[in-house]
Amino acid sequence: MIKAKHNIPVQFLYRKYLDRQLRSNYNKFNLLNNTNEIPDIENCKKLIVTPNHFSWWDGFFIDYVFRKFSDRKPYVMMFEEQLKKYRFLKYIGAFSIKKGSVSSVSESLKYAKSVLDSPSNYLIFYPQGEIQNYEKKYVTLKRGLTSVADKDTKILIVTFKIVYGNEKKPDVFCRFCDKLITLSSKDDFNNYENLFLENI
Repeated sequence: MIKAKHNIPVQFLYRKYLDRQLRSNYNKFNLLNNTNEIPDIENCKKLIVTPNHFSWWDGFFIDYVFRKFSDRKPYVMMFEEQLKKYRFLKYIGAFSIKKGSVSSVSESLKYAKSVLDSPSNYLIFYPQGEIQNYEKKYVTLKRGLTSVADKDTKILIVTFKIVYGNEKKPDVFCRFCDKLITLSSKDDFNNYENLFLENI
């Protein structure tokens, strides 16, 4: 597998580029929470952020928004063929998983769990496992999250939507779930799934 290898100069250049691209392609970002804030994450020893997955832009959205609230280092799982194509992403926290390989999936999940051992990190995990339309009726979640999160892990749900209005460029809307979730039983995952869908 390809492991993440954070590199500060690369991150600096990437984020300058990303900010410019977002300004060029979108009108503005809107936080839909009543307080325009996210739940308190500073005391979370283990944190997984689970955005919806509806476009190529998703990883850029979560990095752009989340660094406004936290200094934690991001880690995100990517399909190996994609990460080989965009290898620079490993320097901003991407690591690989190989579809169809049981040993690779096991290795990647083990690595993901090790990332959570440091409270200075957070893991971005897409529970849909693939790009799907962001309308609720098209969204299905896989249970891979249960292989990474333990009872001490806090999970934060976040949803993005792109909406066209009166401007030439669309707005991006972002909503954080107002509570942190833990998974310690099957019922907990069912509750998580319901909250994920409600947040869309």
